[in-house]
Amino acid sequence: MLTARTLAEAQTYLSLLAAADDAPDAARPGPPETSLTEGEEAWTVHSELSDLAVPYASEHAARTLGVIFGLGVSQLVDAGQWILIAGTYARRALDADLAYTGEPGQDRRTVELNWQFAAEAVGEAIKFLPEDADRLPDDAFWSDLGVQLQREQPQRITRAQLTDDHEYYTGTLEDFRLLYGESS
Repeated sequence: MLTARTLAEAQTYLSLLAAADDAPDAARPGPPETSLTEGEEAWTVHSELSDLAVPYASEHAARTLGVIFGLGVSQLVDAGQWILIAGTYARRALDADLAYTGEPGQDRRTVELNWQFAAEAVGEAIKFLPEDADRLPDDAFWSDLGVQLQREQPQRITRAQLTDDHEYYTGTLEDFRLLYGESS
């Protein structure tokens, strides 16, 4: 059984599987339905696509440190997929941010969460960068989506671009919070 670092990474991985062209239920919109069982040392996330173990210790460490997708480098989601995920969250954040006026009743948490998830996802891609490398190495890409991104958009896998994206996402979140205050 595959192991996810956190419940969020497990859900992300299953959503990627569901979106793949060769997934059994690829036409079904949205993430796959899941159930969760507790074991001695880990949860098991069950879906029709895959079962994943999520160790309690790993989830606890990630929550304690405020790391959404987990400590260390992902073994399930490759660098290219993380870059694409970050872009998706950034587009959602920008749309929500542009629509937000601060009026009572508006959903400001959507803006914040999407900027935060965009920053965290690009941070996951950055974890694949060797210390002295200017770009992500070939072995950071193993999924069809990741390999396609690497081949067709090589400018997105450079240290400079990844760092710029991370700074933009975190900076925009900080600016939003400065303008409207931090949500509780």
